[in-house]
Amino acid sequence: MKVLHLNRFFYSGQTTHAFSLVKEQQKQGLDARLILDGNPSYQALELYRETINELGVTTVKPGDLQAVLQQLQHWQPQVIHAHSPLTFPLAALLAREYSAPLVITCHGLGLNNQEMSPYLQQASAIICISRRVANSMHDFAAKVHLVPNGVDLQEFKPAPKSEPVKIAYVGRIDQSKLKGYNHFCKAVDLLEQVEFFVAANKPPNSKTAHYLGWTSDVAGLLAKTDIVVGTGRAIIEGLACGNAAIILGRSCQGILTPEKIKAKAIDLSGLVGNDPCYKNIFYDLAKLTQNKIYLQQLQKFGRELAEKEFDNTKLTRKIIVIYEQILTLPIK
Repeated sequence: MKVLHLNRFFYSGQTTHAFSLVKEQQKQGLDARLILDGNPSYQALELYRETINELGVTTVKPGDLQAVLQQLQHWQPQVIHAHSPLTFPLAALLAREYSAPLVITCHGLGLNNQEMSPYLQQASAIICISRRVANSMHDFAAKVHLVPNGVDLQEFKPAPKSEPVKIAYVGRIDQSKLKGYNHFCKAVDLLEQVEFFVAANKPPNSKTAHYLGWTSDVAGLLAKTDIVVGTGRAIIEGLACGNAAIILGRSCQGILTPEKIKAKAIDLSGLVGNDPCYKNIFYDLAKLTQNKIYLQQLQKFGRELAEKEFDNTKLTRKIIVIYEQILTLPIK
């Protein structure tokens, strides 16, 4: 099966997801290709050079249909899969050009609007990465599929942990996350005998943080840390590496516990919880750093949750089954 993926490059979990999905689809026997619609900076290209070369990723100027057609030439995709809303118009044109079904992945909220409606209507399948996102697509419920982001459990796996306790904040900082980010840094600075690492696009306001910038070796970082903080894919990767997790984005959900998972659907968005406050964050961190047995229990729980819910091999297979189903349907 020939599948063309389209994505706009950002320093985000969405970009990492596109890379990992294409890699796993290739591993499972699909002829999957990824085109980045937009021109990543030289720095960004260098950061992901190895992955880009390994997967055969190419780039075009934003919305450049002729450039895509030129790149593909005699290769005709059977499925067009768009990951960024900025690529939906190009993906829709390509789907018509090749008489191929269009698949859209919704990585966040706010897409069920008038501007996006034509593309959502054209899509044969809409993949949503969380129950919250799926519920926002009520107008298109018949073709919505809930498939979380997956991680490679062989790449993201625990390594031996060592003293002192190591904390990692991983994520792309925008205005909505800035308050939580600053309060978290303030809380960590109040702790003693911990190591604090930050992998983000914005330097932390912290006296103690080791600022790594945006790193492509997240697996190496999280394998050695004990506590991961952030939202979405960063949390999933941290869980796979045997970290306890604190969900912190626009809001602070606090420590991810088995009790919270049992009470309701998994929500890693950082959109639910309390207004971020360094005092509450400090209290959560103190519970984890001062009780080694509790920390180890949550680390074990994290890895088990990743194996159960976020195995990229299984989730990729689920997406392939969606492709197989829509290929039997009339093209819209």
